[in-house]
Amino acid sequence: MREGNRRNASRMALPPPVVPLNESALIDEAAVNLGQDLAVLMERAGEVLAREAQRMAPSGMILLLCGPGNNGGDGYVCARVLAEAGREVALWAILAPRSPLCEQQARRLPAAVARLTALPATPPALIIDAILGAGTRGRPREPIASVLVALKSLAVPILASDIPSGLGTDLVVPAALTVCLQVAKQELMRTRDAGEFSTVDIGVLPAAYQVVQSSCLRRFPPLKRSGHKGSHGELLIIGGGVFPGALEFACRAAVMTGCDMVRAWTAEGPKLPPGIIVHRQGGRALGPSDPGQLTPMLVRASAVLIGPGLGRDPGCEEAAQQALSLALELGVPVVVDADALAHCAEMLRSLPEGDSRLLLTPHRTEARNLIGSAATEEAIHRFARPDRVMLAKAPVDLISDGWRWQRNPRGNPRMAVGGTGDILAGLAGGLMARGATAFDAARMALLWETTAADGLWLTQGPCYDAEGVLASLPQALRAFLEPMGMWPPVVG
Repeated sequence: MREGNRRNASRMALPPPVVPLNESALIDEAAVNLGQDLAVLMERAGEVLAREAQRMAPSGMILLLCGPGNNGGDGYVCARVLAEAGREVALWAILAPRSPLCEQQARRLPAAVARLTALPATPPALIIDAILGAGTRGRPREPIASVLVALKSLAVPILASDIPSGLGTDLVVPAALTVCLQVAKQELMRTRDAGEFSTVDIGVLPAAYQVVQSSCLRRFPPLKRSGHKGSHGELLIIGGGVFPGALEFACRAAVMTGCDMVRAWTAEGPKLPPGIIVHRQGGRALGPSDPGQLTPMLVRASAVLIGPGLGRDPGCEEAAQQALSLALELGVPVVVDADALAHCAEMLRSLPEGDSRLLLTPHRTEARNLIGSAATEEAIHRFARPDRVMLAKAPVDLISDGWRWQRNPRGNPRMAVGGTGDILAGLAGGLMARGATAFDAARMALLWETTAADGLWLTQGPCYDAEGVLASLPQALRAFLEPMGMWPPVVG
């Protein structure tokens, strides 16, 4: 999002991002889209593993256990590199290669590498665990489960490739060292099973994980073919009254996410589109409501957006605080936007760390007032937490959950026009109501809207407005999802 004229954004000293394991596939896809060859990256990963293996076991036999995916492919490369260096190497393919890259590397395995179908009678000097990669979910199944049980009984040091196999389950094989490839993984920092771990650069372009990329739209929530009203999310938007146009833009954008129902809790004002379910208070501005009326709507909502068009009239502050407090108490995901950020600033600052699902969408002035200091990227990242995600709008937007961060350099000067921020909030709120996490909702909404607006900028220059952005959203989404085989986005 753009707030004011585009200018070169300052680059603060942000720490390297630490990503969840499920981000790995998106990073790989982004790297390919940026022109990188995954085979080259796999070669580098295998070389890194071989170097660490040589250090951990200067002599003796090294055994590699390889799975069927790209993590296994890293292991095959490592085995080849070690054999070419004159080391005694054995490899056990727990499952045959399935990914094309793993198959390619398996074919390149030299004859000097002994092929095993079980653990050797004489324990090796080192075992390299390249069985399961970051994309694996749940408890490993057979035959991998039995292999992991057998490994746990061996008194042999284990070097894990990217993550220890079975991480997060009772079958995990503790590693002496985990070589984390390119980007540190959050789950490794929360467990002792990784042993020591080091993050090693294998040449993935930083833009693949530090910049919002189209691969994030793999997380766009599909609609269920057998769905019914309510199965695709319900968003409650609290705002309007003082600035009713902002509420309308947010509501219309939320509908475009595929959200089944969008409700508006607002004051008196012009009619909203007929598809929006409107609940009105009397008066020009919104004030606190009867909890008996508001609570049932929050209970049925799958997310709530507080702030678009709310204003700062007497009563608006109390209304925003009441809505946020009730939503947090009920465990409803919340997007806090616009004037609600100022009204709820103290609540947001003092919120104890927990399992809340909050997305805050300030521009830099709002971010400064919220944080209580200059809104540098570093300060925004420090303030952000997994339960309090920040989407800081600027010439280059920043999204942070306190562990990972991404920038969005898209957008143009015309995005300072009124209504674009409300569209962004509506898209993010709708996506959260559809089930997206706060971080995913933020980056998908940003990518979606700024891409639509940039298309208008190239064809119309300054001659477009928020209505034009709304009208361009369907085409922009299709342009992203269709090449991914996700258009229209439906499952089941």
